[in-house]
Amino acid sequence: MKRILTFSVIFVTLACGLGWSTVINIPADYPTIQQGIEASADGDTVLVQPGTYVENLNFNGHNIVLGSLFLPSQDTIFISQTIIDGDTLGSVVTFNHGETPNAIITGFTIQNGFSMNGGGINCSSSNPTIDHNVVSGNTSESDGGGIYCDDSNPLILGNMISGNSVYDGAGGGVYCWNNSSPIISGNTISGNSANNGGGICCAPVSAPVICGNVIRYNSASPGGYGGGIYCLASIPLISNNVIHSNVATSWLLGYGGGICISECGAMISNNTLSLNYARYGGGMAVLDASYPVLNNMILWENTAPVVPQILIDDVSTLAVSYSDIQDTLWPGAGNLSVDPLFRDTAGADFHLMSTACGDSLDSPCIDAGHPAIVDSLLDCSYGLGTYMSDMGAYGGGDSVIVGIDDNDYYLPDKLVLMQNYTNPFNNETKIRFLIVKSMEVRLAVYDLLGREVQTLIDEYRPAGVHTVTFDASDLSSGVYFYGLQVGEAFETKRMVLLK
Repeated sequence: MKRILTFSVIFVTLACGLGWSTVINIPADYPTIQQGIEASADGDTVLVQPGTYVENLNFNGHNIVLGSLFLPSQDTIFISQTIIDGDTLGSVVTFNHGETPNAIITGFTIQNGFSMNGGGINCSSSNPTIDHNVVSGNTSESDGGGIYCDDSNPLILGNMISGNSVYDGAGGGVYCWNNSSPIISGNTISGNSANNGGGICCAPVSAPVICGNVIRYNSASPGGYGGGIYCLASIPLISNNVIHSNVATSWLLGYGGGICISECGAMISNNTLSLNYARYGGGMAVLDASYPVLNNMILWENTAPVVPQILIDDVSTLAVSYSDIQDTLWPGAGNLSVDPLFRDTAGADFHLMSTACGDSLDSPCIDAGHPAIVDSLLDCSYGLGTYMSDMGAYGGGDSVIVGIDDNDYYLPDKLVLMQNYTNPFNNETKIRFLIVKSMEVRLAVYDLLGREVQTLIDEYRPAGVHTVTFDASDLSSGVYFYGLQVGEAFETKRMVLLK
């Protein structure tokens, strides 16, 4: 029986601290974005009109929403039209005063930053939400050309992180270390460069969740470790990513064109690695006493002079199951070594061919994944089988984990509920949330007495970011709460309806 948590149980702890929020318009109310931030209070929105703003911003502990007109319209044209230019005078945006996920930056092009760490965005001891931005053309001297995380757990969602670089360090696109556990989901991370970890670097004592991204055309040189992703002494969860056309080279070495794991116990499932290149381990390299576990993977057409698909050194261990790996039938349950039949490799379409979706053939990777991951819905964009999970990045569809032991490696039950926009609102507002595993989801709205007034979602939803519109035209003005239940987890936020 599905357990529904009653809102009244936790209502008393939520009813305190109610207040009003304000929308500050830039440049109508203040000529600069920074002045708007300084004039704001927690919960406010700073809304920025199209234009180029040459500024280096610091949220200074303000838990506010900073957005372009993309925020109310969801029209991506405003992302390219609303530019924050750092003028090479430091990080373009800084979070270093303990900001929470309610500190949100969304809908901007963030460019031309230059800093020791985090040319585009620097997160230090903070946990903001970085959502639907273009982070491009930024440079770091040391680490994190695009985004830098130090003792921080930001939500990095739906961004284009491209063309960023590091002079002499790691993490061309994203760098995380020192107790950082960011959720990096739904991004395109492309054309970044660094000594190591051209796309993403997970440095010591970090535990990022890297799921649902496209990681492509990144370069690790001259260090040569991890063209797409490099993980050193960290514990990442890497799931449902397409990792292709990345390069790891140096004068003498170059390990893991797609992924390089060093001193790690990585948890890696449902990724597609193709067309990556390195001198050793074109698809993946496992080094220095690492012990990753791979499930539901596809590694195909990666190249290297030494071991094209997976290189593992003598002091590491690697468990592989239900994966399709070119050249060798890897030991382990359910493994294959047959052409996965991608739809269009030349066009970078790594979906699996399916006759049910109009293709001429059926991929052998359909319904060939882990038998404990159920896939009962046919979807030509995400999951093609009707029995159990497909292999590769698009495997799963309505995947749900059943009967998995604690020592198996899959994404944890985790949810993120974001602040609605607009707030206060008149009749209609949008609510967004993130889940990192496909599950039953229930989202409902409650009044001040804890009574449910509207159910917005009560159904199975796939992993990822979801947006729901709440129509309150039949309700009276006042304070309301919205609550999200995913499994046993339950989160709430408040909103204000003004008519």
